[in-house]
Amino acid sequence: MGDATDNSGDIAVGRYLFERIKQLGVKSVFGVPGDYELVLLDMVPETGLTWRGSPNELNASYAADGYARTNGYSAFISTFGPGELSAYCGVGGSYTEYVPSVHIVGYPPSRAMNDHLIMHHSLGDGQFGMYHEMSKHISVATTVITSTLNAAAEIDRVLNAMIHYSRPVYIGLAVDIGPQKVSSAGLQTPLCLEQPKNDPELQEFVVKKIVDAVRKVDKAVVIVDGLAIRNRLVTETEALVKAAGVLYFTTFMSKGFTESLPNFGGVYGGAGSVPGVQNAIETADTVLWIGSYSSDFNTGEFSERVRSDVIIDFQRSTLQIGSKKHPLNFKEVLIAVTYALEAVPSRKPSTELVTWDANAWDHPEKPIKLTQDYLWPALGRYFRSKDLVIAETGTSSYGIPIANLKGKDLSLYNQTIYGSIGFATGASVGSFVAARESGDVNRPILITGEGSLQLTVQALSDLIRFELGATIFLVNNDGYTVERLIHGPEADYNKVPIWDYSKLGELFGPAQTKAGKFKYYNARTPDDLETILADTDFAEKNPANGTTQVVELFLDTLDQPVTIPLITKAIEEFNKVK
Repeated sequence: MGDATDNSGDIAVGRYLFERIKQLGVKSVFGVPGDYELVLLDMVPETGLTWRGSPNELNASYAADGYARTNGYSAFISTFGPGELSAYCGVGGSYTEYVPSVHIVGYPPSRAMNDHLIMHHSLGDGQFGMYHEMSKHISVATTVITSTLNAAAEIDRVLNAMIHYSRPVYIGLAVDIGPQKVSSAGLQTPLCLEQPKNDPELQEFVVKKIVDAVRKVDKAVVIVDGLAIRNRLVTETEALVKAAGVLYFTTFMSKGFTESLPNFGGVYGGAGSVPGVQNAIETADTVLWIGSYSSDFNTGEFSERVRSDVIIDFQRSTLQIGSKKHPLNFKEVLIAVTYALEAVPSRKPSTELVTWDANAWDHPEKPIKLTQDYLWPALGRYFRSKDLVIAETGTSSYGIPIANLKGKDLSLYNQTIYGSIGFATGASVGSFVAARESGDVNRPILITGEGSLQLTVQALSDLIRFELGATIFLVNNDGYTVERLIHGPEADYNKVPIWDYSKLGELFGPAQTKAGKFKYYNARTPDDLETILADTDFAEKNPANGTTQVVELFLDTLDQPVTIPLITKAIEEFNKVK
């Protein structure tokens, strides 16, 4: 296509877009080529970005989600109509879980749209706005660029909204507009990466109330929830937890936040919690809830019993004390509260706070066959600091909270709220690519079930061909176990096709498999699993040299983590009261 810039300082619209994306620290762009965006794709490498073609648009949207969780922001490209519709499930998950990603859509020529011609990928009625309208429900800002007029300003507006709200955005670009030139001057003005400053008087007032609520009561606790992680405030939140010196807890959504401090009390999931955890939180005088997200999966199906009048709720742009909301941004308040708490030390040493076993489910008896209650503590022992773990919806999301991560500061992501099975495999591609680019991750690990894998198994080809060194723990319990536990334990609809997973490498990466870059293992007993985990090649050499390895874990069909029956019992009791 030739150079996208010229001597006048003008730049192609598509190139302007990719330069902005590059400024956000994005290095790889995901997607599927289509005729309405092929010219646009030529500009990806011209901008110094790497094109990561995906097997389909759903996997591209999941990959973008995973990339943003690890890198901060992401971008993926699809074509108008069928391409973008295929991606909307993934975009919906990103919207729900506050993951900032830009969905770039290649549109038909502007003339065809202006003249209402019947074009392929449309609904055959000469209209072109229907897919854009759909996207508005799962995007915080959208635009369709059909001329060079204000094109650069529109790109900046939409990307700034993505940054401000930490949610997906949508940029449609007509195929004939992408190569046309606009001024590059806008690129000299940085995007708005910081939230607006807080009102100093309001912040001072609120900080004093928070410090008093922590230091002037007998029992104050901190809950670190998922939106602290999604808003990339792990460092600031950890500093607050240390300064507060009171008991702190994580949730199902924030599992992976450090458990190494002496005041860590455990994982809170309502009735799906260790009794000591539940009692400490539900009898507290003050609860600092950092980034709360009170969904069914994250609260043990709404079985949490925390009094609303004791909660101080930190959110991205508001802070709520009791029933009063204050317009304050998350990061600035966290830092201010941390400094204030450091000036008023805790009355009780943090080493004396936890009087129960925060990991009470970490010591199961050794069964004859591999079980869920044995699996998760075993994986917890296998994990190491700087590992990157992606866990699927299903028994994995209920089992991973059992894993003891003390002394292992790692990154762990799941899709607690949206719960789209198949997410983890697609997301792992993007997350592991970002990890490779950062050079700051030890081992990339994916945990999924065989039912979930079958939805997005094509993504395995990317894990293999990019040689990301992924270790995949594949939980094979012969169907949809969580669904069986809810309804229809023997129903045909809860069964999945039987696959030979030992052949995955030959199908999805024959060249790498032939070269020894794909390994398959299986475990039916605890001894099988422990032998695999203790193998040096498995634990160290293979991940380091880019080998993909799959461990198929055979479990009984209705075997379940200890958390599930506890939550189910709470739901039944709650319904009886109603």
